[in-house]
Amino acid sequence: MAEVTAQQPLAGIKVVEFSTMITASLATMMFAQQGADVIKVEPPGIGDPMRWLGSRKESISGLFNNCNRAKRSITLDLKTEEGVATARKLCLDADIVIHNYRPGVMQRLGLDSESLRAEKPALIYCAITGFGRDGPMADRPAYDHVMQAMAGFMGTQGHPDGFAYVKTLLCDKLTAYTAAQAITAALFARERNSEGQHIDLSMLASCIAFLWPDGGMHLTLMDEDAIHAAPFADYYQMPLRTTDGAIAYAAMSDEHWQVVFEMVGREDLKSEEKYQGLENRSMHMAELAQIVSSEPPRHDTDTMIAGLTKGDVPAAPCLRLDDVKSHAQIVAIEAFEEQDHPLLGTIHNAASPVHINGQKLPATGPSPALGEHSEEILQDIGTK
Repeated sequence: MAEVTAQQPLAGIKVVEFSTMITASLATMMFAQQGADVIKVEPPGIGDPMRWLGSRKESISGLFNNCNRAKRSITLDLKTEEGVATARKLCLDADIVIHNYRPGVMQRLGLDSESLRAEKPALIYCAITGFGRDGPMADRPAYDHVMQAMAGFMGTQGHPDGFAYVKTLLCDKLTAYTAAQAITAALFARERNSEGQHIDLSMLASCIAFLWPDGGMHLTLMDEDAIHAAPFADYYQMPLRTTDGAIAYAAMSDEHWQVVFEMVGREDLKSEEKYQGLENRSMHMAELAQIVSSEPPRHDTDTMIAGLTKGDVPAAPCLRLDDVKSHAQIVAIEAFEEQDHPLLGTIHNAASPVHINGQKLPATGPSPALGEHSEEILQDIGTK
């Protein structure tokens, strides 16, 4: 087994991934960053369709690279007996099997949790579904924007028409993090009792659990004597325009708001009773945020942030995505890594945000070409 170190805590753990798109892929990429050997099983032909989405070079898109670094790829035709037999051997050689296929697919292949764990009880098996295993929508396909609608994200964006997408693949990614946490917990349990676990989780339930702490806070208290304030979406203070851009701020206390009123030139609001005190403001936050954000800009971004920071008001510039990598704070925390990829050339990856014992996780290996490691993996399990 590979040596386990602080920066490679999952060294020696083998993961087999059957998936398309992001949920399982991003979860296992985090394991690869932490030292696990992740084998991505892809169908022959185009492989994971994510390879072809968006900006790409050869058979690797930026999206695929960002979710599949440091993995090994093998192509297997699961429509053939030989392909299924090889997949089964891979699974029984692994510590973790993860997939995001619809309910019933892995059972038909004989690669379901019950079958595999009957032969290898120490196996950890994670099945990710879209809508869950039960209910009238269980067999339907699920994609991120569909989940945003179903879980309530679209209804909390404050769009004039009532619904708007969060313009990132939020549901896919938060499901990946949910899966990674659950599998890590199962690994910890296995260290204690030597037994594997079966993990079921759905995108839908993961999204609701993620949204609910703040998004559902006004729907949490059910008794009639509960005092209800505005939904948390109304607490979001709109960006403040500056003469050269915009800033985001988070004024929480009376002292914070005094500074904001001064910076936007609305000292008259200091004496408004309905904006004084957390309880009063919570009832009128949407109104207050609208008033403040509608004021014409009086300062440039640096001056605005300096004034708010002096008053201890959390604030930061609204950055275009193209400008994120060059901001001094982001450079200081080394949030990005440059890599020379054998197929893609020079690329910029988001580094792992995790530091262990004061050290960053090491940079990961490159994302694989389709089937790049097929021969190597087959030799590993003795079929070549």
